[in-house]
Amino acid sequence: MRYPGSDAAEPAPPAPAEASLVAPSVPARRRRRIVDLDALVPMPFALVFALAAMVALALGGWLWWLTSGLGDPRSTLTKTLTVGVPFSFALWIAWLVVAIAVAQRLGRTMVPVDRLLREAGLACWPLFLALGMAIPFVSFGVGILAIGGWMAATQAALARVAGRTGRGVLAANLTGFAVWCVVMSLLASGDRAIAPGPFVAESIWEAVTSQGIVAVEDATP
Repeated sequence: MRYPGSDAAEPAPPAPAEASLVAPSVPARRRRRIVDLDALVPMPFALVFALAAMVALALGGWLWWLTSGLGDPRSTLTKTLTVGVPFSFALWIAWLVVAIAVAQRLGRTMVPVDRLLREAGLACWPLFLALGMAIPFVSFGVGILAIGGWMAATQAALARVAGRTGRGVLAANLTGFAVWCVVMSLLASGDRAIAPGPFVAESIWEAVTSQGIVAVEDATP
């Protein structure tokens, strides 16, 4: 026999468990894989990988320089590897430092330095494309593609480490990249043909222009 109100006395069924307690969401699993990747990639490996990529960028620019017939190839290669590559690597570190500072300033985002170095080091892989600058007629385009791909891969790495996307993160990466580009352009100006990759074009142009001016002066009575 059932009495009135007996239904209310029955215990309520248990509430369904939240989805986040049953299984991690897709972004959570993705972040976990990124953390695992950071743990598997040692810091020295990431830095050496980045340095090797910048050596490839320098070699690509030097191979393009060979086709110009200007200057001493051996001297240019020596200056590019011994001066240009270390400057490029140091400015890459400065790029990341500037990006971290701007991201914290504009986006109020804390960026772990060690994780960013690992992610950004692996993001240097597009620079290996610069070896294709040895291909005639497309040398400059291949160099720009390598630099642009590097910037885009670094942007993705910064966004992953920061855990967010947006204008703040984009502005941070572009500011650091601008610092790298400006100093590299200065290293390619004048008679300093030491900047790697497509920046060699500036050195070639100035060399050709200076030779043209000399030829005109010699031709005048």
